[in-house]
Amino acid sequence: MRRFLAVAGLVLASTLVASPAQAYSNLSYRAAVVDTDDCWRASGVLTVVRESNGCRLADSADGTLFRFDAGGIAIKVEIRDGSGLVGKAEFHPYGEKFWFYDTRNDGDTVYYELCTGYRDVCYGTYQAPGTNNAIDYGTREFSFAEGTRISVSVYYDHTRTKLIGSFGYGAA
Repeated sequence: MRRFLAVAGLVLASTLVASPAQAYSNLSYRAAVVDTDDCWRASGVLTVVRESNGCRLADSADGTLFRFDAGGIAIKVEIRDGSGLVGKAEFHPYGEKFWFYDTRNDGDTVYYELCTGYRDVCYGTYQAPGTNNAIDYGTREFSFAEGTRISVSVYYDHTRTKLIGSFGYGAA
């Protein structure tokens, strides 16, 4: 049976503040919620391609592969400016792993927050480590009950006062 999916809080900041994310202007995001039983895109605009080992979503950094996971729902959010990808976040239900990226070596970053529900319980603020690499990423592993609603919010600042956007899903 197909899960009931609830998309929570698709919010895009309409006014951008120059500080602290000074390198960025006109940030926007694109996202997808993916049923990892059959690679069905339940919500969002990113293209999902079914492959023999999972559901592939291309991007200019390193691509995304959500492994097949019965009853699993994955989420991917890409953060962009006029020049392309600046960051991305992915929640992989197989292994319940959260990946967060900075895809531009420009001395700036965005901040990610993973929550259950729509910000009911949040598990910290994450940013990719700042190195001289072209692409930086970090991961966190979680253990959630099957069907737990997840949301990912992206901010300009580590204090989470300047929201770029939120995207979430859940199963009833």
